[in-house]
Amino acid sequence: MPDVVRASYGGTPCNYGKRAIAYIIDFLLAVVPPALASILGIVLLFTGALTVVGIVILVLCAIYVIVFPIFNLIRQGTKGATFGKSQQNIALVKDETGAPIGILFAFLRSIIFWIFNSITAGIFLIVDLLFPAFNKKRQRIIDKILSTVVVENVGATGLSAPTETPGPLGTFREDPASLPPPTI
Repeated sequence: MPDVVRASYGGTPCNYGKRAIAYIIDFLLAVVPPALASILGIVLLFTGALTVVGIVILVLCAIYVIVFPIFNLIRQGTKGATFGKSQQNIALVKDETGAPIGILFAFLRSIIFWIFNSITAGIFLIVDLLFPAFNKKRQRIIDKILSTVVVENVGATGLSAPTETPGPLGTFREDPASLPPPTI
């Protein structure tokens, strides 16, 4: 594995395990609640006792399946973190500034990822998810394309600010003090 270097703005790239756990948390939040509620709704619908309640539950599940990923995408764009990333205390930021990527970039990141994945019949998915293990900034391919990086987040007050001297992870920009600390 290559030596890890800091993000261009000075933040510390998160480790691969935290990214994987955040992805799993986001996946489970998107799939498990509507799946369990759908099972309950179908049971209520076909038992005949509470048919209306079953229909309402199924409609709410459909709304959740549509709204939750959009909400998580907006959250990633504005705060830099999905629910999984927040739980793991990591954030997706612009490599140069350390600021959250914005809603448009978050949407673009998602669309580009799924387009490449569709074109390559899933091969891009495997390569993209394994890429951080072999990259100095621990970036996925989609992060490289959009100049983003997932970094360790320092509490709710913001991301780690650049320091005057390079840490043990490597070097970064010559004048880190010229950037104000990013806020989330």
